[in-house]
Amino acid sequence: MTFNTNLFSLAFLSQLVIFAVAIGLGWLIKLFLWRPFEALKKRLRTPLAGQVLVILDKLLWPLIVGGLNWLTVRLIMQPLGWPHDFLAHSAVLIIGLWLGYQFIHACLELNLSAAAARVWSRQILLPLILLFVFLSTVGLQERVLNFRLTPPSFEQDVSVGSLFLGLGVMVIFFFLARLAWQFMEDIFLPQAEASPALTHAISTLIGYTIIFIGALLGLSVIGLDFATLTVIAGGLSIGLGFGLQQIVSNFVSGFIIMFEQSIGPGDVINLGGKVGVVHTIGVRRTVVRTAENQEVTIPNSLFLSDIVTNLSRDTPLTQLSIKVGVSYEANPREVEQVLLEAAQHPSILHDPQPTVEFADFGKSLVFILAAWTNDPTRLGEIASDVRYRIWDGMKQRQIQITVG
Repeated sequence: MTFNTNLFSLAFLSQLVIFAVAIGLGWLIKLFLWRPFEALKKRLRTPLAGQVLVILDKLLWPLIVGGLNWLTVRLIMQPLGWPHDFLAHSAVLIIGLWLGYQFIHACLELNLSAAAARVWSRQILLPLILLFVFLSTVGLQERVLNFRLTPPSFEQDVSVGSLFLGLGVMVIFFFLARLAWQFMEDIFLPQAEASPALTHAISTLIGYTIIFIGALLGLSVIGLDFATLTVIAGGLSIGLGFGLQQIVSNFVSGFIIMFEQSIGPGDVINLGGKVGVVHTIGVRRTVVRTAENQEVTIPNSLFLSDIVTNLSRDTPLTQLSIKVGVSYEANPREVEQVLLEAAQHPSILHDPQPTVEFADFGKSLVFILAAWTNDPTRLGEIASDVRYRIWDGMKQRQIQITVG
């Protein structure tokens, strides 16, 4: 878009002043709306609502300026026949680029650290926007945007403009997928009383479906037709045969795990003797946080090939079993009393009640204490505490502990 007006004409300068006034007035209006906007942020505490409000907060100023500019042109400039070339064209372009910058900057802040978002916004995005404004000013934007990137022999016509537009479509669908994912996982499915595992599975499937659709549309906008995409898919299939089998296996295993609902976020599992809480289930790997607060990343295929014990499926109740051997000189009833007293631990439940089983006669009298806890992540710690209690109780009653 070129400036058709003389840069030094009174008409242009007057429009420039009007646009500057709209920017200043828009800032004042946004400042006036700050308090009710912050109050709304505090009332809507869901992560999804918070992210939408962050984006809206970034867009509010250019949106207000755009509205004031539109009202000025429609209600004042056009009816009075005053020149409005700059306000109707160039100002609209500037506001559009401003909105785009603010939107992408907000999305970067939601997905990256503040420092990384600042680098991408100021050192990459802002120079590109300023370059586009400069090209628009000198009338070269159409020539640059229509510049063909593919050779003439290539059937698909990929230009600079189509490349940026296609990438923009992909980015928009990526953030739409993220919003839909969080809406389903944090709001809709929990309110529909879906289980955590099913909630995560459906949310993940919807999110990746939107991303896949966005990728196809983006590639189509860039200029790659479905025949070309088929060739690319064929090349990828060859690559799968040469070293991506494990990635595909983990990808498929992730969806199987989520839809089987054998494990889900929040479940306490035992895999290979390691107990931990499932934090997230991705399409490639599952993150488990152990009792030592260590974050362990496990490939999804291991959950299908190894034995996994879910300690909290349907209920967090987990049984604690401690085997004790005592001398034949001990009174079995007294041993039972010691074991039941040792089970009076703050983390041991009274319902179901702890029980003592006189298990066997061997080299010693064998007893098994069975108790229940609803904190399976501390199972080892609780068992250790109970064993200390058993030792103290046996010593107090002079009962000799032996190897069974």
